[in-house]
Amino acid sequence: MSDKMSSFELDTWESLHTVVEKLKREVGRDLWANAELSDTEFTVLAHLRLNPEGVRPGACAQAIGWDSSRLSHQLRRLEKRGLVQRQADAHDGRAAVLVVTDVGQEVYRKAIGPHLRSARKWFAAALSPAQLEGLAEGLNALQAHIDTLSNTTSEEKS
Repeated sequence: MSDKMSSFELDTWESLHTVVEKLKREVGRDLWANAELSDTEFTVLAHLRLNPEGVRPGACAQAIGWDSSRLSHQLRRLEKRGLVQRQADAHDGRAAVLVVTDVGQEVYRKAIGPHLRSARKWFAAALSPAQLEGLAEGLNALQAHIDTLSNTTSEEKS
């Protein structure tokens, strides 16, 4: 396999990058207008809400595909706004877990409906069912490939 991308591959890569940035910007703008949450704040709240007993920061960062410094920055902002707090881990008192506060729960509830409507408007409405299915297949293949390469790279570093 050649390391050089074909012009079609390069055009597709550039298009993907551009479209993802535009989607994030437009959906993020709507999210801020409706709930005063940034896209990154919403991402953290959404993940933490799935785990009401709390999540360790490292596990949260890994689950959403961020490095720990990026998550730490967002946590400071979320904690300052009273949306997230750290608590002692019930299973290991030496460790802390992240939980969504009651205020954070309310902000998330306020945001989720408008966020999904915005995602529908800017993303899903543009694609036919067949296009959406093809995109889902392609994204699944990319995720599997990334997971394989990430695991290989991690094993090589060990």
